[in-house]
Amino acid sequence: MRIQSSFFGKLDRTVLICYVLLLCFGWVNIYAASNPDLMGYGWDWSNEAGRQLVFIGMGCLLILLILLSDARIYPLLSTLIYAFSILLLIAVLIWGVEVGGNKSWLNIGGIGLQPAEFAKLGTAIMLANLMGQRDANLTTWSARIKPVAVVLLPMALVLAQPDAGSALVFTAFLMALYIEGLPGYLMYMGIGSLVLGVLALAFPINQVIIGIIAVATVAMLWSHAKKRIKGMQWIKHPAIASTMLAVVFAMGVQTAFDNVLKPHQQIRIKLLLGQVDASGAVGYQTAQSLIAIGSGGWTGQGFNQGSQTKLKFVPEQSTDYIFTTVGEEWGFIGAMLLLLTYTILIARMVVLAARQKQTFARVFGMCIASILLVHYVVNIGMTLGLMPVIGIPLPLFSYGGSSLWAFTLMIFIFLRLDAFRWQTLS
Repeated sequence: MRIQSSFFGKLDRTVLICYVLLLCFGWVNIYAASNPDLMGYGWDWSNEAGRQLVFIGMGCLLILLILLSDARIYPLLSTLIYAFSILLLIAVLIWGVEVGGNKSWLNIGGIGLQPAEFAKLGTAIMLANLMGQRDANLTTWSARIKPVAVVLLPMALVLAQPDAGSALVFTAFLMALYIEGLPGYLMYMGIGSLVLGVLALAFPINQVIIGIIAVATVAMLWSHAKKRIKGMQWIKHPAIASTMLAVVFAMGVQTAFDNVLKPHQQIRIKLLLGQVDASGAVGYQTAQSLIAIGSGGWTGQGFNQGSQTKLKFVPEQSTDYIFTTVGEEWGFIGAMLLLLTYTILIARMVVLAARQKQTFARVFGMCIASILLVHYVVNIGMTLGLMPVIGIPLPLFSYGGSSLWAFTLMIFIFLRLDAFRWQTLS
């Protein structure tokens, strides 16, 4: 299919503007975080700002390739893309380079690639292909097995690295499945499991079990008062099975916490739950992050003038903690404008996805919007001390090629589908 008038003529301008703003503002903050006073100019390959310019340039080439492609090839290539992403996840477990305790990186030609980032693209496009089939539905358990397996396989491989932060992002696909007909009670079960897991870690397990039994007892008494349960029929009450499952789950969470998680991961969760002293080395990252953000005031200390940034008090400031640079140097106003840009981008992606005529494009768009939302909420929450330090980048903003390229591919494949939604896949 020949692209009419221009490459950008039919692409959504709101998403394009947000994309460009995030790239440019992100590079400015990466430049500040890389301390140019010591490392030279921004176009120097020896520092992060210079390398990020190269990553952005390669991202532009990816955009050009997508715009020149026929949108109809993506459903056809979905299985191949998904299989390739799975092979990359397996390869990183065998030949990967360990960084920060996680075996998450492949060194290819001197460039480090993080397969987990591209696995999100592979999973999203495969899920869209499955749901786009004529007989696809989520009304029965047998019909749910395949899409759930598509999500769980890469998630399990990422956990094996182990990279809990990237694995958490795969839960975003539940949002897209819910919109496509996944029963609401499954979402409620997921939320309930999360709450119960937090309670199991925050309080002694015996107190949690007593609480579960108390809630179940109240539920049974309420049912008895309304339905007049007679004799031994109470044994069949759903609260009995729910209580048993809840107790087993709570004990399993505590066991996994004690025996599966690494010590530094345990400490991060305890820090969030207020079970350790945040003023010591354990809470150093979060404490310095809050100091940097708070010191910016309303308008910030000025570009490249942040004391926390220039003196390197905040670890990983150009990647996972890039938001601290925004808060310190651009202040509350700059931070709010950044959050507003992300909100507009995600909301617009949802609107575009909802207007698609083909299920493939709609599901793919919802998957991308959900991934962006999880990255956005978790990263900002982490820098503000509201979530554990699990280390996922701020999309299109943090330093790094893998994340930038993966999000560029996801966003522009969807924009390609949307721009020609009347002709594609038909």
